[in-house]
Amino acid sequence: MIVDLHAHTDRSDGNTPPRELVRRARAAGVGVLAVTDHDSTEAVPECLAEGESQGVRVLAGIEMSSRFEGCDVHVLGYGLDPEAPSLQEVLAGLHRQRRERVGKICEKLVALGVPLAPEEVLREAGGKSVGRRHVARAMVRLGRVATLEEAFRKYLGTDSPANVPANELTPREAAGLIRKHGGLPVLAHPGFLDDDPLVERILNETPLAGIEVFHRYDSPMKHLAYLDMARRRNLLVTGGSDYHGDDSPRNAPLGGCPCPPEFWKDFEKALRRDKLR
Repeated sequence: MIVDLHAHTDRSDGNTPPRELVRRARAAGVGVLAVTDHDSTEAVPECLAEGESQGVRVLAGIEMSSRFEGCDVHVLGYGLDPEAPSLQEVLAGLHRQRRERVGKICEKLVALGVPLAPEEVLREAGGKSVGRRHVARAMVRLGRVATLEEAFRKYLGTDSPANVPANELTPREAAGLIRKHGGLPVLAHPGFLDDDPLVERILNETPLAGIEVFHRYDSPMKHLAYLDMARRRNLLVTGGSDYHGDDSPRNAPLGGCPCPPEFWKDFEKALRRDKLR
């Protein structure tokens, strides 16, 4: 059974509607799928319903944005209550900040000679949780760049001239929010930070339950450092494709970076224990 603990729908920056995501997961042989949209749980109810009809176990999840020492850090949450009013109140505030961020990114792009109106980006997002990937898609659609990869390489990447930090939540705050609503927080794709001492400092200061060790890293050996961190710190190990459903060459297919069975077994036990507390 394939276990994919990281996937996105079109309710954040994925291209795939919720029910279609579950159907694609089943077709790919995925038996357990975590729906982890950015700062949104909107897709979870539909995915849960479709999972029941398709025979796919769907986990309620989220991917929270945060900042640490000037870097974007993402924290995955699993098993949380996706409809809790107090959670939705926080997420609504984050969505407002995301729309404001898009406006600032567009201002920077215009200053760089790349005209793009915020309305075009919001149109791309369909009024949902909006982020840099929607900016990139709007740029491709309007012919400002040829590919999503070019948009991020030239303008939207972490150290690129039009990037704007997502928000000012810390990883500790993001993890605390997930735990408050019954979930297990996991550090997402630490290899994307490309700074292992920084990852260690994040782990020192954040009440995490695990690390996303298995991911679509450039090097096939990169996960070994994070596997060592997890073992040294007695943290759970997860893995996922980070599926978005678009044409970026860096993306993995559903089930492409699965959580190995032995680690899924431990993670599933932890989810059950957490629900019994």
